[in-house]
Amino acid sequence: MTDKNNRNLLIAGTIFAYFLIGIEIIIMISPFALYFYSVYGPVLKFFSSTPYLSWTTEFFLPHMIFLNDPIILGISYLQILLVIGLVLFFSAAAPLYYGRFRKKGVVQISFYSKVRHPQYLFLAISGFGLLLYWPRFIILTMYITMLFVYYLLARNEEWRMQHEVPDIYETYMKNTPMFLPGEPGGKIYGLLFGRIKPKWLGILTAYLLAIVISLSLALGIRAYTVSQLPTVENSSMVLLSVFPRPDKEITELFESLESLPEIRASIGELKPNLAYIFPGDYFLTALVTDEDRRFSADIIERFPEVLEWHQNKFRGGLGKFFRIFYNFFSTLGSIETDYDVERIVFVKVNNHSGRSPKEAQDIFKLGMQRRPVLVVDLDASDHQVLSIIKTSAQHKWGSMPMPTF
Repeated sequence: MTDKNNRNLLIAGTIFAYFLIGIEIIIMISPFALYFYSVYGPVLKFFSSTPYLSWTTEFFLPHMIFLNDPIILGISYLQILLVIGLVLFFSAAAPLYYGRFRKKGVVQISFYSKVRHPQYLFLAISGFGLLLYWPRFIILTMYITMLFVYYLLARNEEWRMQHEVPDIYETYMKNTPMFLPGEPGGKIYGLLFGRIKPKWLGILTAYLLAIVISLSLALGIRAYTVSQLPTVENSSMVLLSVFPRPDKEITELFESLESLPEIRASIGELKPNLAYIFPGDYFLTALVTDEDRRFSADIIERFPEVLEWHQNKFRGGLGKFFRIFYNFFSTLGSIETDYDVERIVFVKVNNHSGRSPKEAQDIFKLGMQRRPVLVVDLDASDHQVLSIIKTSAQHKWGSMPMPTF
């Protein structure tokens, strides 16, 4: 196989990996989620069904639970890097293609006057923001892998340019850093792995160490996140509210439920050990249950297409779908946080052997299997029961592993 074919294969592999990282969160909120998960879903299902790999599909940062912790909030703000990185990436493309169109040889203007590979740098920045938005362990592994692939692609391009315009490009390389001013990556590599020969072995060693360090850090972040979750233990149940609220209020809400014979009987029959407390129209309820959201009369009046979309999920094309986002963005800062319905989703959490965890803190351990078994809707003002639904034990995307918190 020729060098050109090798390079094309490497580029194709990188594009495919990046596609997998970004496409899940983009597709799952679109009309094409059903078709996407028919292809990608079996991979996630396989990983989640295997005790030794199930941890890879878990999340290490909160995605549907709102925390007031300053560390978690600080990390979540970095999600903006997804947009910033993409804007910079396309900005860097302009001088590159301008130079090629004008046949100026080595492009040394704009970002290319500061670093040799700004587009790879900006893709890495954007990918980091995306990772923080949809933080699966498997995506973290793919992100670290992509960083090393970017390095290999950059080296391949430099090898080609040194053959095409040797004098000019070698001078450019001497005067311009590869990715960051000061070449911190190169200095760290030289210090830790510079003595390893051949070089490919040193790069492989650096890659494996980066995977171990990043996964260890993510495990620590996940443990910290779990310790900050606003949980309340009640007998054999762990109660988790999507929004922070006083423990006493959560306890009283659950006690009012347990006082009802029908609900008490359902809990005794189904034996759930985790209960999520959502607003009835909470936009991420679908990650936990396949029951449709309960929209208040006010929301339906303001956004009639929301109800229409949920009743006809795969009809009407993308126009109706994106109109929902337009209406929500047009009212940012004015949307009320009050809601009419409390939704409690009861979930049965088991390990891979089918046994319930003995300790409450084990509910959020890596690799646990979670199935929604009961949904109870209450009037938010007087806690009167509006509906009791035994669910299909699936969420909107079937049994795909989804965020736990």
